[in-house]
Amino acid sequence: MIAGEDVIGSWDLASDGRDGSGGGHDAVPHGNVAFGPSSDSRVSRPVAQLAGGKTRLEVAGLGIGRGDFALTAWVNVESRSRTGIGDIAAAFDPVTRRGFSLGVHHGSPCGNHANDRNLFFGIDAGSDVRWADHGRPSPSTIMVCALAVHDGDLYAGTWEAGASNVGHVYRLDRGGWIDCGKPGGANAVTRLAVHGGRLYAGSSRLRGGGSGMPDSPNQTPGGRVMRFEGGTEWSDSGRLDEADSIAGLVPFNGDLYAIPMYSDGLFRLAGAAGWVACGTPGRRLLALGVHDGALYGLGNDHTDVVSAIAQTAAGLVVPQRSTVGGGGMFRYDGGEHWTSLGLQPDTTQVYSAETYGGDLFIGSWPNGIVWRHAGGERWDTSGRLGVETEVMNLLAYNGKLYGGTLPGAQVHRFDGDGAWTNVGTLDHTPDVLYRRAASMAVYRGELFCGTLPSGTVQSMRAGAVVSDDHALQAGWRHVAAVRAGQTIELFVDGELTGKDTSDAGLGSIDAGDGSSFVIGGGPRASFDGELADVRLYRRALSSAEVRSGAAQLP
Repeated sequence: MIAGEDVIGSWDLASDGRDGSGGGHDAVPHGNVAFGPSSDSRVSRPVAQLAGGKTRLEVAGLGIGRGDFALTAWVNVESRSRTGIGDIAAAFDPVTRRGFSLGVHHGSPCGNHANDRNLFFGIDAGSDVRWADHGRPSPSTIMVCALAVHDGDLYAGTWEAGASNVGHVYRLDRGGWIDCGKPGGANAVTRLAVHGGRLYAGSSRLRGGGSGMPDSPNQTPGGRVMRFEGGTEWSDSGRLDEADSIAGLVPFNGDLYAIPMYSDGLFRLAGAAGWVACGTPGRRLLALGVHDGALYGLGNDHTDVVSAIAQTAAGLVVPQRSTVGGGGMFRYDGGEHWTSLGLQPDTTQVYSAETYGGDLFIGSWPNGIVWRHAGGERWDTSGRLGVETEVMNLLAYNGKLYGGTLPGAQVHRFDGDGAWTNVGTLDHTPDVLYRRAASMAVYRGELFCGTLPSGTVQSMRAGAVVSDDHALQAGWRHVAAVRAGQTIELFVDGELTGKDTSDAGLGSIDAGDGSSFVIGGGPRASFDGELADVRLYRRALSSAEVRSGAAQLP
C-alpha cells in the first residue's frame, strides 16, 4: 500500500468526483458525465462513463508540485471507435505550454488514419522544438503521401518517380527504410489505415499537375484498397466504383470507409460484397475525418477536375462557386444521407480535420486558413499560417495543434487568438512551384511528417513525450504515467511500454500555475469511454508499485 502522504488525490469515480485521499481535491463534473455499471460485466462496481465532447471532471488549482509525480488510472474504450478517444487526464496550460497530458492518439489527419489507439504521455515547460531527418524511403520517392503506425512500426505510402514509377509502402527501421512492396501497380500509395488490427493501403494514379509536377508515365489506374499480409505481400480488398485514386481511408464505428480523389462518393467495405456506395454530399471530397461521434467528408469546390488541375499546375487559383463560401464540411448520417455543416469563406478546398480543445478544426486552400466549427453552419477563422496557401495537415501533439502547409512545406504551431508560429521548414527543393508537408503521424513520441518533392520524412519533438506504438486493446486496461527527474515512463497493464529522457530541460510544470487538473479531458479532447480509480502521486512510482496497482480490475 502506498503511504497516504505520497497521494495528492484519489478519485474512485464510483458515484461522483469526490477525492478519497482526504486532501479535499474533489473533481467537479462538466458536461455529460454519468456514473453507473460498467459495460464489462467483470467489473461489479459503478464507474464513470464519458462520451467525448467537452465532458470532463475538473479540480481547479491542483498543483502537482515541481518535481516527480505519477498518475495511474483504469480505462475502458470500445473496439468500435466513433471519436478520437481523447485525453485520460491532464494539467496543461496551452498559453505557456507548461504541464502534462496522458491520452490516446486515434485519428485521421488529411484523410489518412495515422494513429490507431496509441497511448501517449507528454510533458513540456515551453521547450524549443527539435527536428530530426529520417531520409527518403527510396531514391525515387518524390512524396510521402501517407504515414501510419501499426504494431510498433511506422509505415510510409509513397509517390514514386524513377524507372518503375510504382507507389510503394516502406517501414522505418533503425537502420533506414525497409521495402514492404507495391500495393497495386499505380504510381502512388496515397492513404494508409489500420482497421481490425490489419494495415490497409489505398493505391492511386496521382495527377502531377495538382502538385506542380509533371504527370507520371505510369498511367495504371488506382482506386484499389490493398491489405498487408507481411513481407512484401498484399491482398486485394477491391476497387471503389469508377475510381482511379484514394483520397481518404478511415475506420469508423467498426467499418472501413474510403473516398476517391477525382470522382464523387463515399464507400464502405462490406466483406465479400466489396465496396458499397454510401452516397455523396453533392460534391467531390478531399478527405475524411472523425469528430465527436460522427464521420465527416471534407469538400472540394472544383467541379471540372481536368481544368482545376491545369490551372493549379500553372499557379492559378480556381475561384469558389458561391458568393458565401466554398469547400464545405459534410456529416455522414448513414445509408446515403448527408448533412451540410456549411461552406467556408475564401475557401475552395478543405484538406484536413482535427479535434483540439474539444472543437473541430479544418485546414483549407487557397488562403492557408484554419477554421473552427462554431455550431450549425457557422465557422470562425483561427488564423492563417504565415503566407502559406494550403493547410494540408492538422495534428494535435503534446498539448498543441500543428499544421503542415503548401507551398513552403512548413509546420506551424497554433498559439491561440489566430496566431500561428512557424516551427520548421521541411523541404528546401529549389525551382519548384509547390512544396508540401504532406502527411503526419505520432510515433516514438515524436511528430513525424512526410514531404514533397524531396520525398523525405522528418520528425519533431517538443518537451518529453513517450508513445505506445501498439494499439491499446479494448476492455479495461491499467495505465500509468511516471515522471522521475528528466525521465518519463509509460505503462500498460503493469508493463513498461515506453521511456524517454529529455535533454531539453523540463523545468517546473506546477499544475497550480494557471492550470486545472482534468480527469477525462485535456488539451486535445475529452475522453470517450469509461474511467475508474484515478490516482495522482507526488513522487515517482517504481515498476513494482505500478505492477501491483495493475494486478486486479478496479
